[in-house]
Amino acid sequence: MVSLQARLLNGAFRLFMKRHGDKPIDLARLRSNTRRPPRRALRVPNGYRVDELRTPGDLRFDIADRAEPRERPPSTVVLYMHGGGYFTCSPKTHRPIIVAMAKAFDAPAYGLDYRLAPEHPFPAAVEDATSAYRWLLEKHANARIVLAGDSAGGGLALVTALAARDVGIAPARAIVGFSPWTDLAVTGASIEANARSCAMLTPKGIRAGARLYLAGADPRDPRASPLYANLSGLPPMLLFASRHETLLDDTVRFAERATAAGVNVDVVLRDRLPHVWPIFLRLLPEAREALKTVTDFADRVAAVPSTA
Repeated sequence: MVSLQARLLNGAFRLFMKRHGDKPIDLARLRSNTRRPPRRALRVPNGYRVDELRTPGDLRFDIADRAEPRERPPSTVVLYMHGGGYFTCSPKTHRPIIVAMAKAFDAPAYGLDYRLAPEHPFPAAVEDATSAYRWLLEKHANARIVLAGDSAGGGLALVTALAARDVGIAPARAIVGFSPWTDLAVTGASIEANARSCAMLTPKGIRAGARLYLAGADPRDPRASPLYANLSGLPPMLLFASRHETLLDDTVRFAERATAAGVNVDVVLRDRLPHVWPIFLRLLPEAREALKTVTDFADRVAAVPSTA
């Protein structure tokens, strides 16, 4: 049974977000709501710290890690891509989940502040993510990189893993995706079937977001929509989605195709929870339960020797 907290959060999303979903995208309103997250969202738990970093190549990160210096270099590093339709949000809006990923993998978690559309349309986000991946390989030469993200960021994590495979650099060790957006052609049956039950997104709004990011590019380009890629050779992955969200089929179809290609995929589906529900750690008991699943996955990944 869904928690009271989830029912209340669904109601809030319907009132403050979904009712705007069929209107033209108001970037000023959306960005004003996310540019300065509330203090409670930025609060860092005891024992952890978050540092900002800007590289000489102009990549920007918020890095979550243990507060105490590590005695030896980390064996795992997490690269986290935030959601927001490729046109809003930042690592700061997603600080709780980035810190949680650092905890789950006992590793520094780099939240990438990638460039956003429409100022920087496709493939700018892909270029930033792949550049960040290469930079982390150089900075943490003996570490294994876990890719993770939610919604648009989940799709971007998958695209980054595909890019690493295609150019022959060290592969990602694992992938964690929270309701990843894998099909910017917006062809999943759940887009319309779950239009009423989804608390957050509308079909029209999803299509408008895809157009804003793509700026005329092919929505079936695998760099934008990993659903259409050759999925063989990807690392183990853990994916989450709600059975009642519009983007359900973006997760289910991707998992089916990846499994058919020989990839080890675990999928967690829950009823009547909002889009990207595992990221709402301070609000939902279901999210805290999901992070236990991520921690178990992290332990399994750590126990398997790397083939890189």
